[in-house]
Amino acid sequence: MTQTITAKEALAQIERRYFRGTGLAKASKLEGDERRAFVLAQVERLLTEKHGSALLAMWLSDEFWTADEGRKPMPWEDISPQVESGYRTNPLLSLKEQLTLTDREMARLRLILDVAGLCHDLSLYYTFDLKEAFGIKNNWWVSNKQLVEWLSTTEYERIAMHIAYILRKFAIDVYVYGHYQPAQDALAELFSAEYSELVRDPKRTKIPPRDYVKTIIDAILQIERHWQRGRKLKLRPDLVMLHDEIYGVVPLRFDKVVLAAAQALYDYMDREVYGRMTGDNPLAPEVMKLFAQKVREVRSAYLAEGWVADDSLEFAYLMAHAQNCGYGIWREEDEAL
Repeated sequence: MTQTITAKEALAQIERRYFRGTGLAKASKLEGDERRAFVLAQVERLLTEKHGSALLAMWLSDEFWTADEGRKPMPWEDISPQVESGYRTNPLLSLKEQLTLTDREMARLRLILDVAGLCHDLSLYYTFDLKEAFGIKNNWWVSNKQLVEWLSTTEYERIAMHIAYILRKFAIDVYVYGHYQPAQDALAELFSAEYSELVRDPKRTKIPPRDYVKTIIDAILQIERHWQRGRKLKLRPDLVMLHDEIYGVVPLRFDKVVLAAAQALYDYMDREVYGRMTGDNPLAPEVMKLFAQKVREVRSAYLAEGWVADDSLEFAYLMAHAQNCGYGIWREEDEAL
Protein backbone atom coordinates (compact mmCIF):
# COMPACT_ATOMS: atom_id res chain seq x y z
CA MET A 1 0.00 0.00 0.00
CA THR A 2 1.49 3.36 -1.06
CA GLN A 3 2.00 5.81 1.77
CA THR A 4 0.08 9.07 1.17
CA ILE A 5 2.16 12.01 2.33
CA THR A 6 2.87 15.33 0.67
CA ALA A 7 6.32 16.69 -0.12
CA LYS A 8 5.81 19.49 2.44
CA GLU A 9 4.99 16.95 5.15
CA ALA A 10 7.95 14.74 4.21
CA LEU A 11 10.33 17.72 4.28
CA ALA A 12 9.04 18.82 7.67
CA GLN A 13 9.49 15.30 9.08
CA ILE A 14 13.11 15.10 7.88
CA GLU A 15 13.91 18.55 9.25
CA ARG A 16 12.49 17.61 12.68
CA ARG A 17 14.15 14.21 12.73
CA TYR A 18 17.65 15.14 11.56
CA PHE A 19 18.14 18.93 11.55
CA ARG A 20 16.36 20.34 14.60
CA GLY A 21 18.22 23.39 15.90
CA THR A 22 20.89 23.40 13.17
CA GLY A 23 19.90 26.62 11.43
CA LEU A 24 19.04 24.79 8.23
CA ALA A 25 16.89 27.60 6.78
CA LYS A 26 19.64 30.19 7.17
CA ALA A 27 22.31 27.78 5.94
CA SER A 28 20.35 27.02 2.76
CA LYS A 29 21.39 30.49 1.53
CA LEU A 30 25.10 29.77 1.90
CA GLU A 31 27.39 29.14 -1.05
CA GLY A 32 30.89 27.88 -1.73
CA ASP A 33 33.17 27.03 1.20
CA GLU A 34 30.62 28.19 3.79
CA ARG A 35 28.01 25.81 2.41
CA ARG A 36 30.56 22.98 2.29
CA ALA A 37 31.51 23.65 5.92
CA PHE A 38 27.86 23.44 6.99
CA VAL A 39 27.41 20.15 5.13
CA LEU A 40 30.53 18.66 6.74
CA ALA A 41 29.49 19.84 10.20
CA GLN A 42 26.10 18.17 9.83
CA VAL A 43 27.55 14.91 8.52
CA GLU A 44 30.07 14.87 11.38
CA ARG A 45 27.23 15.41 13.85
CA LEU A 46 25.15 12.61 12.38
CA LEU A 47 28.12 10.23 12.39
CA THR A 48 28.98 11.11 15.98
CA GLU A 49 25.56 10.91 17.63
CA LYS A 50 24.28 7.60 18.99
CA HIS A 51 27.64 6.86 20.63
CA GLY A 52 29.67 7.41 17.50
CA SER A 53 27.78 5.03 15.25
CA ALA A 54 26.72 5.97 11.74
CA LEU A 55 23.07 5.06 12.30
CA LEU A 56 21.68 8.55 11.88
CA ALA A 57 23.76 9.17 8.78
CA MET A 58 22.60 5.86 7.31
CA TRP A 59 18.97 6.58 8.15
CA LEU A 60 19.13 9.98 6.46
CA SER A 61 20.69 8.35 3.42
CA ASP A 62 17.89 5.78 3.35
CA GLU A 63 15.31 8.56 3.12
CA PHE A 64 16.43 9.14 -0.47
CA TRP A 65 18.70 6.43 -1.86
CA THR A 66 19.14 2.70 -1.88
CA ALA A 67 22.35 1.02 -0.75
CA ASP A 68 23.53 0.81 -4.36
CA GLU A 69 26.65 2.61 -5.44
CA GLY A 70 25.81 5.71 -7.40
CA ARG A 71 22.97 6.89 -5.15
CA LYS A 72 20.12 5.16 -6.94
CA PRO A 73 16.85 6.70 -5.73
CA MET A 74 14.35 4.91 -3.58
CA PRO A 75 11.37 3.88 -5.73
CA TRP A 76 8.61 6.49 -6.23
CA GLU A 77 5.29 5.65 -7.79
CA ASP A 78 5.57 7.99 -10.80
CA ILE A 79 9.13 6.97 -11.76
CA SER A 80 9.15 3.37 -10.59
CA PRO A 81 5.78 1.74 -11.35
CA GLN A 82 6.72 -1.51 -9.63
CA VAL A 83 7.39 -0.27 -6.14
CA GLU A 84 9.31 -2.97 -4.33
CA SER A 85 7.61 -4.28 -1.24
CA GLY A 86 9.00 -2.81 1.95
CA TYR A 87 10.20 0.49 0.53
CA ARG A 88 8.70 3.63 2.03
CA THR A 89 8.00 5.96 -0.87
CA ASN A 90 9.26 9.52 -0.54
CA PRO A 91 7.37 12.32 -2.31
CA LEU A 92 10.51 14.46 -2.21
CA LEU A 93 11.82 12.32 -5.06
CA SER A 94 8.82 13.13 -7.25
CA LEU A 95 9.24 16.09 -9.61
CA LYS A 96 5.49 16.62 -9.50
CA GLU A 97 5.55 16.83 -5.70
CA GLN A 98 8.66 19.04 -5.68
CA LEU A 99 6.73 21.61 -7.70
CA THR A 100 4.42 22.04 -4.68
CA LEU A 101 7.34 23.32 -2.55
CA THR A 102 8.18 26.98 -2.17
CA ASP A 103 11.56 28.32 -3.27
CA ARG A 104 12.71 28.40 0.36
CA GLU A 105 11.62 24.83 0.92
CA MET A 106 13.42 23.71 -2.25
CA ALA A 107 16.56 25.50 -1.07
CA ARG A 108 16.41 23.57 2.22
CA LEU A 109 15.76 20.31 0.35
CA ARG A 110 18.80 20.83 -1.89
CA LEU A 111 20.99 21.37 1.17
CA ILE A 112 19.53 18.28 2.85
CA LEU A 113 20.29 16.29 -0.28
CA ASP A 114 23.92 17.45 -0.13
CA VAL A 115 24.19 16.22 3.46
CA ALA A 116 22.35 12.99 2.74
CA GLY A 117 24.48 12.26 -0.31
CA LEU A 118 27.72 12.43 1.65
CA CYS A 119 26.11 10.36 4.42
CA HIS A 120 25.21 7.74 1.81
CA ASP A 121 28.74 7.36 0.46
CA LEU A 122 30.47 7.47 3.85
CA SER A 123 28.08 5.07 5.56
CA LEU A 124 28.35 2.56 2.70
CA TYR A 125 32.09 3.15 2.13
CA TYR A 126 31.89 4.21 -1.51
CA THR A 127 34.38 6.45 -3.28
CA PHE A 128 33.04 9.80 -4.44
CA ASP A 129 34.22 13.18 -5.78
CA LEU A 130 36.68 14.57 -3.21
CA LYS A 131 36.81 17.93 -4.98
CA GLU A 132 33.09 18.43 -4.63
CA ALA A 133 32.95 17.25 -1.01
CA PHE A 134 36.12 18.75 0.46
CA GLY A 135 37.61 21.04 -2.16
CA ILE A 136 40.70 18.86 -2.60
CA LYS A 137 42.18 16.91 -5.51
CA ASN A 138 39.98 13.98 -6.52
CA ASN A 139 42.50 11.16 -6.20
CA TRP A 140 41.89 8.23 -3.86
CA TRP A 141 45.53 7.40 -3.14
CA VAL A 142 48.16 8.32 -0.55
CA SER A 143 50.13 10.09 -3.29
CA ASN A 144 47.40 12.76 -3.01
CA LYS A 145 49.12 15.03 -0.49
CA GLN A 146 46.00 17.17 -0.13
CA LEU A 147 43.99 14.11 0.90
CA VAL A 148 46.60 12.92 3.41
CA GLU A 149 46.87 16.40 4.94
CA TRP A 150 43.09 16.77 5.12
CA LEU A 151 42.72 13.40 6.83
CA SER A 152 45.50 14.20 9.30
CA THR A 153 44.38 17.69 10.32
CA THR A 154 40.62 18.07 9.76
CA GLU A 155 38.34 18.87 12.65
CA TYR A 156 35.80 16.42 11.19
CA GLU A 157 37.38 13.37 12.77
CA ARG A 158 34.50 10.94 12.24
CA ILE A 159 34.35 11.82 8.57
CA ALA A 160 38.13 11.34 8.39
CA MET A 161 37.77 7.84 9.86
CA HIS A 162 35.26 6.90 7.19
CA ILE A 163 37.41 8.39 4.44
CA ALA A 164 40.47 6.48 5.70
CA TYR A 165 38.46 3.26 5.74
CA ILE A 166 37.27 3.89 2.15
CA LEU A 167 40.88 4.61 1.17
CA ARG A 168 41.96 1.31 2.69
CA LYS A 169 39.10 -0.54 0.97
CA PHE A 170 40.00 1.08 -2.37
CA ALA A 171 43.69 0.13 -1.95
CA ILE A 172 42.77 -3.49 -1.20
CA ASP A 173 40.70 -3.57 -4.39
CA VAL A 174 43.68 -2.22 -6.36
CA TYR A 175 45.97 -4.90 -4.93
CA VAL A 176 43.40 -7.64 -5.52
CA TYR A 177 43.11 -6.53 -9.15
CA GLY A 178 46.90 -6.54 -9.42
CA HIS A 179 47.18 -9.97 -7.73
CA TYR A 180 49.51 -8.48 -5.10
CA GLN A 181 48.56 -10.77 -2.24
CA PRO A 182 51.02 -9.69 0.48
CA ALA A 183 49.76 -6.12 0.22
CA GLN A 184 46.07 -6.98 0.14
CA ASP A 185 46.49 -9.27 3.15
CA ALA A 186 48.49 -6.64 5.04
CA LEU A 187 45.65 -4.15 4.70
CA ALA A 188 42.82 -6.65 5.15
CA GLU A 189 44.38 -7.87 8.42
CA LEU A 190 45.75 -4.50 9.54
CA PHE A 191 46.42 -4.59 13.28
CA SER A 192 47.02 -1.78 15.75
CA ALA A 193 49.66 -2.94 18.21
CA GLU A 194 49.07 0.14 20.35
CA TYR A 195 45.39 -0.69 20.87
CA SER A 196 45.69 -4.48 20.44
CA GLU A 197 42.91 -4.80 17.89
CA LEU A 198 42.34 -5.28 14.20
CA VAL A 199 41.51 -2.12 12.30
CA ARG A 200 37.86 -2.72 11.57
CA ASP A 201 35.29 -0.34 10.11
CA PRO A 202 34.71 2.93 12.04
CA LYS A 203 31.49 1.67 13.62
CA ARG A 204 33.26 -1.23 15.31
CA THR A 205 36.55 0.15 16.58
CA LYS A 206 37.79 1.53 19.89
CA ILE A 207 40.81 3.18 18.26
CA PRO A 208 40.62 7.00 18.61
CA PRO A 209 39.93 8.80 15.32
CA ARG A 210 43.36 10.40 14.83
CA ASP A 211 45.19 7.14 15.56
CA TYR A 212 42.76 5.18 13.41
CA VAL A 213 43.43 7.43 10.41
CA LYS A 214 47.19 7.41 10.99
CA THR A 215 47.31 3.61 11.21
CA ILE A 216 45.68 3.23 7.82
CA ILE A 217 47.66 5.98 6.10
CA ASP A 218 50.97 4.67 7.46
CA ALA A 219 50.21 1.13 6.27
CA ILE A 220 49.37 2.22 2.71
CA LEU A 221 52.33 4.62 2.63
CA GLN A 222 54.68 1.80 3.61
CA ILE A 223 53.51 -0.25 0.63
CA GLU A 224 53.69 2.77 -1.70
CA ARG A 225 57.24 3.62 -0.60
CA HIS A 226 58.30 0.02 -1.06
CA TRP A 227 57.16 0.22 -4.69
CA GLN A 228 58.93 3.54 -5.13
CA ARG A 229 62.17 1.91 -3.96
CA GLY A 230 61.56 -0.91 -6.44
CA ARG A 231 61.18 1.61 -9.25
CA LYS A 232 64.41 3.37 -8.26
CA LEU A 233 66.16 0.00 -8.42
CA LYS A 234 64.51 -0.55 -11.83
CA LEU A 235 62.92 -3.80 -10.66
CA ARG A 236 60.12 -5.21 -12.76
CA PRO A 237 56.74 -5.34 -10.99
CA ASP A 238 56.52 -9.14 -10.98
CA LEU A 239 60.01 -9.35 -9.49
CA VAL A 240 58.96 -7.03 -6.66
CA MET A 241 55.90 -9.18 -6.05
CA LEU A 242 57.92 -12.40 -6.04
CA HIS A 243 60.34 -10.87 -3.53
CA ASP A 244 57.47 -9.94 -1.21
CA GLU A 245 55.73 -13.29 -1.66
CA ILE A 246 58.90 -15.05 -0.53
CA TYR A 247 59.05 -12.68 2.42
CA GLY A 248 55.38 -13.27 3.17
CA VAL A 249 54.80 -9.58 3.89
CA VAL A 250 55.56 -6.21 2.34
CA PRO A 251 58.98 -5.51 3.89
CA LEU A 252 60.59 -2.18 4.73
CA ARG A 253 63.50 -2.86 2.39
CA PHE A 254 64.67 -5.27 -0.29
CA ASP A 255 66.80 -8.19 0.85
CA LYS A 256 69.58 -9.06 -1.62
CA VAL A 257 69.39 -12.80 -1.00
CA VAL A 258 65.61 -12.88 -1.25
CA LEU A 259 65.84 -10.74 -4.37
CA ALA A 260 68.24 -13.25 -5.92
CA ALA A 261 65.79 -16.06 -5.13
CA ALA A 262 62.98 -14.00 -6.63
CA GLN A 263 65.06 -13.40 -9.77
CA ALA A 264 65.64 -17.15 -10.18
CA LEU A 265 61.89 -17.76 -9.96
CA TYR A 266 61.17 -14.84 -12.25
CA ASP A 267 63.48 -16.19 -14.96
CA TYR A 268 61.94 -19.65 -14.69
CA MET A 269 58.38 -18.33 -14.81
CA ASP A 270 59.14 -16.10 -17.78
CA ARG A 271 60.70 -19.02 -19.64
CA GLU A 272 58.67 -22.06 -18.57
CA VAL A 273 55.32 -20.85 -17.14
CA TYR A 274 54.14 -17.69 -18.90
CA GLY A 275 51.16 -18.44 -21.15
CA ARG A 276 51.49 -22.22 -20.76
CA MET A 277 48.06 -22.63 -19.16
CA THR A 278 45.91 -20.64 -21.59
CA GLY A 279 43.09 -22.35 -23.45
CA ASP A 280 42.31 -26.03 -23.03
CA ASN A 281 45.79 -27.13 -22.05
CA PRO A 282 46.09 -30.64 -20.55
CA LEU A 283 49.67 -29.81 -19.46
CA ALA A 284 48.53 -27.20 -16.91
CA PRO A 285 48.84 -29.51 -13.85
CA GLU A 286 52.31 -30.52 -14.99
CA VAL A 287 53.34 -26.87 -15.35
CA MET A 288 52.33 -26.19 -11.75
CA LYS A 289 53.99 -29.36 -10.51
CA LEU A 290 57.27 -28.39 -12.14
CA PHE A 291 57.04 -24.86 -10.75
CA ALA A 292 56.54 -26.21 -7.23
CA GLN A 293 59.68 -28.27 -7.71
CA LYS A 294 61.50 -25.14 -8.86
CA VAL A 295 60.40 -23.30 -5.71
CA ARG A 296 61.91 -26.11 -3.63
CA GLU A 297 65.18 -25.91 -5.58
CA VAL A 298 65.37 -22.14 -5.13
CA ARG A 299 64.49 -22.49 -1.46
CA SER A 300 67.33 -24.93 -0.94
CA ALA A 301 69.83 -22.80 -2.86
CA TYR A 302 69.05 -19.37 -1.42
CA LEU A 303 66.94 -19.45 1.73
CA ALA A 304 67.32 -20.46 5.34
CA GLU A 305 65.88 -23.76 6.53
CA GLY A 306 62.14 -23.62 7.18
CA TRP A 307 61.54 -20.64 4.89
CA VAL A 308 58.78 -21.00 2.28
CA ALA A 309 57.75 -24.46 3.48
CA ASP A 310 55.29 -26.35 1.26
CA ASP A 311 52.41 -25.69 3.66
CA SER A 312 53.27 -22.02 4.24
CA LEU A 313 51.45 -18.89 3.16
CA GLU A 314 54.55 -17.83 1.22
CA PHE A 315 54.48 -21.03 -0.84
CA ALA A 316 50.78 -20.48 -1.56
CA TYR A 317 51.52 -16.91 -2.69
CA LEU A 318 54.14 -18.16 -5.15
CA MET A 319 51.90 -20.89 -6.53
CA ALA A 320 49.06 -18.41 -7.09
CA HIS A 321 51.48 -16.04 -8.84
CA ALA A 322 52.67 -18.86 -11.11
CA GLN A 323 49.10 -19.80 -11.94
CA ASN A 324 48.32 -16.21 -12.95
CA CYS A 325 51.51 -16.16 -15.02
CA GLY A 326 50.45 -19.39 -16.71
CA TYR A 327 47.13 -17.79 -17.59
CA GLY A 328 48.97 -14.91 -19.26
CA ILE A 329 49.09 -12.31 -16.47
CA TRP A 330 52.63 -10.95 -16.59
CA ARG A 331 53.73 -7.34 -16.11
CA GLU A 332 57.21 -7.39 -17.64
CA GLU A 333 56.76 -4.03 -19.34
CA ASP A 334 54.28 -2.50 -16.90
CA GLU A 335 55.85 -0.07 -14.46
CA ALA A 336 52.76 0.50 -12.32
CA LEU A 337 50.62 -1.66 -10.10
